[in-house]
Amino acid sequence: MNIYDKIIKETMLEVGKGDVRRIGGASARPWPDSGSSELVMQREAAFELGGSGKPSVNYTCVTTDPDFSEDEILIVGRDLPAVRSDTAFARIAILGTEELGEDEAAHDAIRKMEFVRYHVFPKGYMVRVSTTSYKEQVRVSAKAARAGISFSSVGADYIARYKEIPGVKKVRMIFITDEQIVEALAPNAKKVDDITKTLTHIMDGLNLDCSHCSMKPVCDEVDGMREEHLKALKKGK
Repeated sequence: MNIYDKIIKETMLEVGKGDVRRIGGASARPWPDSGSSELVMQREAAFELGGSGKPSVNYTCVTTDPDFSEDEILIVGRDLPAVRSDTAFARIAILGTEELGEDEAAHDAIRKMEFVRYHVFPKGYMVRVSTTSYKEQVRVSAKAARAGISFSSVGADYIARYKEIPGVKKVRMIFITDEQIVEALAPNAKKVDDITKTLTHIMDGLNLDCSHCSMKPVCDEVDGMREEHLKALKKGK
C-alpha cells in the first residue's frame, strides 16, 4: 500500500522545517482515558487547539514502507504545558502496516484506522472533528492542564488505540502548534480525503469508465491508485 507515500513525504518535509521534538512511544506514559466523549465547558477550559479561528488540520496516512522503526511521537512547536492561549493545531497519524490484502479488505482496514479519531478520549481533552473541513479542534480543561497533560501522553493514548487494529505495526503521531506549518499542511488533508473517497468509489464499483469518472484526476496523480482501479475492473469482469 503506497498510495499515501507521496503525502507522507511532503508532510515530513514540512514538519522538518520546525522545531521538532521526538519521543519514543514506548517511553510515553498514557493519559487517563475517560471511556467516552467528555464535555468540557468553555468556562472550564484552559485553551483550545484550533480554536478562535486558528488554523487546524488532521489526517491519517497508511504505508507498508514506513521510514521509522518504532512507535514515536513528534511535537512541533509548543507542547501543551507551554500553551497559554488558543493556538493553531494539527494532529497527523502515519501508520506503518502489514500488507492489507486486496480490494475491500484494504479499504475496510483503512476506514477502521480513520475511525480511531472518534474513539480516543483523554480525560479533560475534548475533541471536535469536522469531516467536511478536515479540522480537529480540542478544548483542554484547566484541570487537565494543571495535572500536566502533554502531547506525549495524549499521543500514547492514540498509539495504543491504533495498535488494537490488526495489521498496524508502527505508529507515528505528529502534534503541531506552529501556525505556519499547520497552514502549509492544510492542502494535504484534502488530498488524503480525496484518495479515501476515490478508494470508496472504486470499491463500490461506481462509474469505472475512466473517461467519465470525476475521480480520474486523483487516479492520475496518486501513485498506486490506478493499480487499485485496474484490480477493480478485472474483478468486475
